[in-house]
Amino acid sequence: MADDWFEQTITELQKSGDYREQALLAAVLKYQRELKQRTVNAQGELDGRIWNHEQW
Repeated sequence: MADDWFEQTITELQKSGDYREQALLAAVLKYQRELKQRTVNAQGELDGRIWNHEQW
């Protein structure tokens, strides 16, 4: 998947940079993971609202 590729690329780039680049890339990776979790949560909420039988 694209997320796996992105994480692998960022992880590889972290190995070759100086401290500032490593810190920036670590923050980017953390932000990307948080966005992925937010997407999963939002999809779950949407599924729950759609399948709410009380609103049918």
